[in-house]
Amino acid sequence: MEIDHKFLNKFKDFSDKQKEKKQSRELPGEVISRNNVKFLITTNSREFKGFGLPERDIFNNAYNKTLELLYGIRDKKAEKILACGIKDLKDAVRHDRFREEAGFILSALDKDIHAVKEVLSSRFSPSHRLYYLLLSFFRPEELLFVDIETKSLFFETSIIEIGAGYFEGSKFTVKQFTCLTDAAEYEVLEEFGKLLPGKKAFVTYNGRSFDIPFIDGRISYHGNTGYANDILELHNFDLLHFSRCCYKREFDSYRLKAMEAQVLGKEREGDIDGSEIQVYFENYVRTLDPKYIEPIIYHNREDIYALVMLMERLTERWIV
Repeated sequence: MEIDHKFLNKFKDFSDKQKEKKQSRELPGEVISRNNVKFLITTNSREFKGFGLPERDIFNNAYNKTLELLYGIRDKKAEKILACGIKDLKDAVRHDRFREEAGFILSALDKDIHAVKEVLSSRFSPSHRLYYLLLSFFRPEELLFVDIETKSLFFETSIIEIGAGYFEGSKFTVKQFTCLTDAAEYEVLEEFGKLLPGKKAFVTYNGRSFDIPFIDGRISYHGNTGYANDILELHNFDLLHFSRCCYKREFDSYRLKAMEAQVLGKEREGDIDGSEIQVYFENYVRTLDPKYIEPIIYHNREDIYALVMLMERLTERWIV
């Protein structure tokens, strides 16, 4: 008996369409089909009415009082020159020994953030409190909070999801771009790039070493993804390093989830570990069951909200 393939294909097409319809309905967001690949855009918002960044005067005062910015001055020497009546850099300008150098250091404040960063980079590591207080050079709307999920820690593998949060007044919105097929990474990078105009700094957790260089590497791999600027040039407030400095020797672990519990008093319920992301993604690709995508989105979204709340605590602790 000869099989009627045209007849069978009608049922196959119907089955595929029903499956597609089911997935687009049940996945937590908008399914986008482009260039024969699919990805998901998920949007979520919360209010952070009390969120604020340090004011410029706070940075200027802290900078002026940091005598360690002078070459050769460390804690003990700073105590000695304090005893001589030099309490800050403005006092040091009136001292023959420090006049020229202190004047140069103070002059950076009249220029821009790049001049200030150049001074800081010659004296301190990027985890220093003054680097954190550089937030005073930005508005909340100019920050982009970023966290990514990848197939592995190796830059040769691909991105599964990019989550990005941003302020519009007190409203904080998280947008997540999730691959639904292995080949959707280019489109996810392209969508993320649309959030970059107007942003001047990233907020990440270990993002200076991992997230942002990883994204940059994948952009290079794909070639032109429409990015107008080099993302490595944007300032990066990496809260991992600030947390280690601010809460030095207080905790055994400085992983983000640990900081959430230790500093924010918040325990996540039903969250997966970052090391499980790849397994969940592969299960979704194999089964198209949304239950494998939802935990990835939840994990990523909670990481981004944790960045905002942790930044609030760091600001409270470091503005004294």
